[in-house]
Amino acid sequence: MSDQIKDRKAGAAQGWTLVLINQLPIMAIVCLIPVLPTLMQHFSDVPNKDVLVPMIITAPGLCIALLAPFAGFIVDKFGRRKLLIAFVFLYGIGGIIPFFIDGFSLVFTGRLLLGIGEAFVLVIINSLLGDYFNQKDRSKWLTIQGVIGPAIGTGLLVLSGHLANLGWNYPFLVYGVAIILSFFAWAFLFEPATKMRDVETVVESGKGFPYKTVAIVALTTLCIATIYFVYTIHFSLVLDEMGIKNRVKLGNASAIASLGVPFGAIIYKLIYKRPAWQQLALIFLLFAFGLSLIGFSKNTNTATVGAWIQQMGAGMTIPILISWALSVIPVEYRGRGMGFWTSGFFLGQFVNPVFVSFLKNMAGSLRSAFVATGIICLCIALFLLIYNYAVSRKKVALT
Repeated sequence: MSDQIKDRKAGAAQGWTLVLINQLPIMAIVCLIPVLPTLMQHFSDVPNKDVLVPMIITAPGLCIALLAPFAGFIVDKFGRRKLLIAFVFLYGIGGIIPFFIDGFSLVFTGRLLLGIGEAFVLVIINSLLGDYFNQKDRSKWLTIQGVIGPAIGTGLLVLSGHLANLGWNYPFLVYGVAIILSFFAWAFLFEPATKMRDVETVVESGKGFPYKTVAIVALTTLCIATIYFVYTIHFSLVLDEMGIKNRVKLGNASAIASLGVPFGAIIYKLIYKRPAWQQLALIFLLFAFGLSLIGFSKNTNTATVGAWIQQMGAGMTIPILISWALSVIPVEYRGRGMGFWTSGFFLGQFVNPVFVSFLKNMAGSLRSAFVATGIICLCIALFLLIYNYAVSRKKVALT
């Protein structure tokens, strides 16, 4: 298949291929959640196993945070399609290696290969969303991605749980789907021509790399991601602090709360034309009310309501951040820009435990840390609203 087809327009085949490949980051973590206790038992002779064995799950995220900016440079220099096919395939190979081999070092090496593949996949997929589609169509595919993502994640949890009953290494077979998806990428994707790229982005000729714009995008993403993962990492611990020890209740609460994610994606579709600061303000408001309600809760039902509100904000977060980044980063630097965006998002995942631990020590409990995070979010939302209102009033006065 030709690597680049002149005047070819992206459609449903390209959109669905991108959406399906963009589920690989979900797979990277979700597939191993049910098998973690089994992994702990299987690698019980590994020194410092309480620290090292969970890193089997988190290692890909570290690869992404470190390699995404470099991946963006490579993608801008050498193109999208061939690299995507290669690194989706690498993801699959790295993912299934632990099924065929034993030994902690070899398993960890496989996870690092998966992480390297994932770093490039995330950068290329998000770049292609901007290359292939205008703002309206891009919002459609981001919404679809946000709606089906939770369903796929739930299905993967169930499948991995059943596979884990067969043995510690069987869930790793799920990653073989990436090898199939690499053939989908070969069959349906094409290298975008320069003139196809988003004409809505204004590019001034002669300008170098937009360091200031990319820094703002990366730092904003880092800050939002740090708050984004407060619920994801710590919700079960808050319920445990409340005295809710029943694992069935914990699972049910998380499952019900996750239904807020597709609602958030749908809300994004309704507001995607609004200014970015308004969209971000809405995210922070939902985080503020959701996290605060969880912190103030005294029973599972109230905490679940708060979690559902927070998850609506989470469902909006990634589509809004990606859409905003694609709209402000010049097309010729899109790969590098999305590389820094990806790095910022996954650095937020690593910074989050430090952030929550600091608030917990200051506030006295994890529940109070949730309330404190909610207050911070409310202050940010109010700042965005007041600041932009003042700016708009000033502009009116000048005219």
